[in-house]
Amino acid sequence: MTENSKAGRTWNWQPTALVLLFLGPLFFALVLYYGSDRWRPDGGTNHGFLITPPVVLPQLQPVAGAADQDAGDLRGRWTLIYVDSGSCEARCSEALYRGRQTREALGRNMERVEWLYVRRGPASSEAAFEEQDGLRVMSNDERDARELLAALPPELAMGDDLLLVDPLGNLMMRFPLDDDPKGMLTDLKRLLKLSGIG
Repeated sequence: MTENSKAGRTWNWQPTALVLLFLGPLFFALVLYYGSDRWRPDGGTNHGFLITPPVVLPQLQPVAGAADQDAGDLRGRWTLIYVDSGSCEARCSEALYRGRQTREALGRNMERVEWLYVRRGPASSEAAFEEQDGLRVMSNDERDARELLAALPPELAMGDDLLLVDPLGNLMMRFPLDDDPKGMLTDLKRLLKLSGIG
């Protein structure tokens, strides 16, 4: 009788141990995931920061005399934008270099991405733009530039991010200059591959 009782007690803890063995790690993972942001993985695989909700930017007028009458419009193509005061110092030069290098690294898809520099004030020098093939420069004395600057959220109009506009004219992603430039290239390649427009 005593041996049977001991056997019964031994049998009772084994199922409990098995349940803990299999469900314990799951419970522990759930506690870590929901209990602290530190252990929670990022929600996406993109390197840039999504702008939610996207900001609809105004439609720009075609460039006067352009053979392509859609030239200059933000719709129909992907557009990288950098906003600066106009002095174009070290951070601006870095942004222009990064934008140009990223476009060139896209290879045959380079033409699908426009490159736009918008200055909030008068330019102090044109030297920064000499090697910027394909860069369109807009200044705040142009109506389009004023409308574009007015549509940007204030924190994004100060010039420390490269901004990405989708082919529908929506400002949808930003890339801080302090981040790895390879991340922006990776995101752009993925978007161009998945996009049926632009």
